[in-house]
Amino acid sequence: MERRKAKILLFTGLFLLSGCASSRGTFDPPRTMTGQIMVVGNEPFTRLAVHVENEKVYLISCDENTKQLLLNNQGRIAKLVYSEIRGTNRGDELEVLSASFNSN
Repeated sequence: MERRKAKILLFTGLFLLSGCASSRGTFDPPRTMTGQIMVVGNEPFTRLAVHVENEKVYLISCDENTKQLLLNNQGRIAKLVYSEIRGTNRGDELEVLSASFNSN
């Protein structure tokens, strides 16, 4: 009987631990970053990027609609909502969810 309780306790603990680990990021609120939209690189290997205040440039990864919006507004200051920053071999990359521009 004692052995059965230990197995149940171990299973329950592992179940809770795996549940908590898999929910990481699920409840993280989206973050924002503001900067100037630009294109970096040479044809045919250009990438969208954002140049922020501290002289840092982040590459941008996004869906096609957001990509087109950003390409049409190169040089403007955008407020980007992003889910994460990934380190890549070409630099840090933002996973952009949406973008907005001031009416200025």
